[in-house]
Amino acid sequence: MSLLDANVDAFEINLYYKFVDVGSGKKLIILKDEDAEEQLKAEKQIKAEKQIKMRSGGLKEGEQQEEKKEEKEEVVIERLTTQWRFLNWREQNEVMTMASKTINPVTSERQFNFITYRDAIIKRCLKSWDMVVDDQPVPVTPDNIDRLPGPVVMALYQKFEKIIDYTEEEVKN
Repeated sequence: MSLLDANVDAFEINLYYKFVDVGSGKKLIILKDEDAEEQLKAEKQIKAEKQIKMRSGGLKEGEQQEEKKEEKEEVVIERLTTQWRFLNWREQNEVMTMASKTINPVTSERQFNFITYRDAIIKRCLKSWDMVVDDQPVPVTPDNIDRLPGPVVMALYQKFEKIIDYTEEEVKN
C-alpha cells in the first residue's frame, strides 16, 4: 500500500457531560474522561448493591420509596460519541488559506485567524455522533455544530488536537 492510497481510518472521541440543577435552571458540566469513567463505575457498583439488597428483602417499604426518590433526583452522566477524520493535504491547505484571508488594517499584512481555522477544522473533520433528540438521530451539519454549547465544541476540539498532535516521545518511536 502506498501513502497515496492510504485512507486513514476515522477515530472516535467521547465527551462525558452532565446537567446539574442550579436555581431555576440547569448547568452543563463537561467531565474529564477519567473522572466520568470512575463515577460511572462507582454508580454501577452502587446500583448493583442496591438491587441485591432489594432482592434479598433488605430494604423496607419506606426505604424502597426513598431509593426511588433518590433515583429520580440522580444526576446522570451522559456520553457523546463522535467520529472524526484527518484532513488530506489539499483540505489542510484550503483551511489554512481560509484562515489567512484577514488583512491587518494597519500593516496591510495577512493575519492568521485562529477562530476561522478552528471552525473549519471542526466542521470538516467531525463526521458523525450518536446524538439523538426526541428519539431521532441528529445529523452532523455545520448548523447543528453551531447550535451546540460552546464548551462542548471547545472540549471536542481540544480532544481532537490532542490526538492529531504528536509528542516528542511519539516522534522518536
